[in-house]
Amino acid sequence: MFLLLFIVAGLVLGIIRGGDVRRLAEQRLRWSGLVLLALALQIAVFSSFGRERLPSLAAQLHIASYALLTAFAVLNRRHPGFYLMGAGLVSNLAVIWANDGYMPALPQHLEWLGIYEDVLNNSCLIGPATPLWWLGDVFLLPLPLIGNVFSVGDLLLGAGAAYFIYRTLNPVESHKGRPSS
Repeated sequence: MFLLLFIVAGLVLGIIRGGDVRRLAEQRLRWSGLVLLALALQIAVFSSFGRERLPSLAAQLHIASYALLTAFAVLNRRHPGFYLMGAGLVSNLAVIWANDGYMPALPQHLEWLGIYEDVLNNSCLIGPATPLWWLGDVFLLPLPLIGNVFSVGDLLLGAGAAYFIYRTLNPVESHKGRPSS
C-alpha cells in the first residue's frame, strides 16, 4: 500500500505536467518476470497457505524475494529512478537478512495500527539487540485505512518508483538542434 502512494504521486505529477501514460507501456524493462516471481514468493510465504505449509522456508524465501527484486533493479539501472529503487531494496534486504528473514518494526507503531505479534507476517519487533534496527520499519504513516509502517528503504524505493514513472511520462527534451554555449 505504501509503494502505491508513490506510484500514484508519480502518475498524477506526470499527467499534470502533460505526460502521456501510454509511454509506460512502451518501456522495455529487463527481466520483469523477476518482479512477478518475487511477489509470488512473498504471497506464498506470508499467506495462510505459506504459514501452514512453508514455515521452515519463510525466512529464506523472503530474503530470496528481495534478492530477486534487487537483481531486477540492477538489470534496469539505466532507467531513471532505478538507482534509488536499488538502494532501497538493498537497504531492506540487508535488514531482513540480518533479522533472519523478518523486517523489524517498532512495537508502538504496530500497536497504533492494531497489529499484534500473533498476527505478524513479515515483521519482528524491534528490541535492544535487533541488528540494523534503524533500517527497519521505524516510521509510521498514521492514516485511517492506509496507515502503515515503513523504512528508509521503502522511502528510497518509493521515491525511485515515482521518479521513474514521472520521467517516463515526461521524457527530458532533446538538445538536438540547439547551439552549444
